[in-house]
Amino acid sequence: MFRNLFVVLLVCAGQAAFAQGIYSWKDASGRVYYSDNPPPDAKVRTLRQTPLAPARPAADSAGQTAPSYAEKDLAFRQRRAEAAEAEDKARKQQAADEIRQRECTDNRRQLAALESGQRMQRFDANGERVILDDDERAAETERTRAAVERACK
Repeated sequence: MFRNLFVVLLVCAGQAAFAQGIYSWKDASGRVYYSDNPPPDAKVRTLRQTPLAPARPAADSAGQTAPSYAEKDLAFRQRRAEAAEAEDKARKQQAADEIRQRECTDNRRQLAALESGQRMQRFDANGERVILDDDERAAETERTRAAVERACK
């Protein structure tokens, strides 16, 4: 019984050892090497590839290997970070545009009120109402026109 078990183990171990692929490559000085593990940085010729041998990554027409899972994951994370950054930038730009539009509307309303000829008043440092005279109204009108030009581009 032990003899049969020993024969079965020997056959299985022999098949696993025999099922390896054999690779051949040359180094920079022209020496030829043979091994069951191919080097990662050399042009390798496969002498024997069996189903149990580890498969090498397939190379495309430019000689580059397909990206690994880690490289794909890194590229995905970079794309996602760039998309989030672009979305944040667009959101900030939209908020700035809304603020500028609101300032433009407020300044135009103020300018229309100044040019309408109605009495205008302002509060001084003590909180008392002061009615604008013609010179103050003209100065305020010019300042508001400049604000409209700035905000309503």
